[in-house]
Amino acid sequence: MTSNIFQAIVQRLIEASTSRSAFNFLQLATIGLDGSPNLRTIVLRRFDPAAGALSFVTDIRSPKIEQLRRDPRVSLVGFDPSALIQLRVAGQATVVSDDGIRRNVWHSLRGKTLILFDAPLAPGTMINDSDAPSHDKDEDDAPAEPFDRFALVTVTLSHMEWLDLSLPQNERFAFQRRGDDWVGNRLAP
Repeated sequence: MTSNIFQAIVQRLIEASTSRSAFNFLQLATIGLDGSPNLRTIVLRRFDPAAGALSFVTDIRSPKIEQLRRDPRVSLVGFDPSALIQLRVAGQATVVSDDGIRRNVWHSLRGKTLILFDAPLAPGTMINDSDAPSHDKDEDDAPAEPFDRFALVTVTLSHMEWLDLSLPQNERFAFQRRGDDWVGNRLAP
């Protein structure tokens, strides 16, 4: 039974990385610079089942980048309200530095996403409600080109959990990475 659940997790992550699905949007938890938990929603862009890794994109100026560089441990969770399935994963995040890999992903993104990296202000920058966002590039050492603001983050998974709330008795399974293999166990919900 655990192998069927493992395959279901893999299938859901593949679907989420290639089309809109309930697991396309995941909540990413990081450890803040002050040690507090930080949570935000990311869009799953890629899932590589052979590597056991998923990827998302963000602005290099985002606070999460500094958090990930300081402590790469992350957790992600998603919930499918129609199927009543929760998926939790955990692993180590890496900010990809290989420009070839980054460009490949960059060229696969839609225009609507690419526009986000043209923003002059870093995510989370405070602006006055009465002020129009403005930015003097000469006063800032921030990357000037949209691609230079683009970060690709890959999370190499070490743990995956499946919780099915649709059954008369809830079912929960956990999978731990052991080298290139995954070891699964059924857990009390």
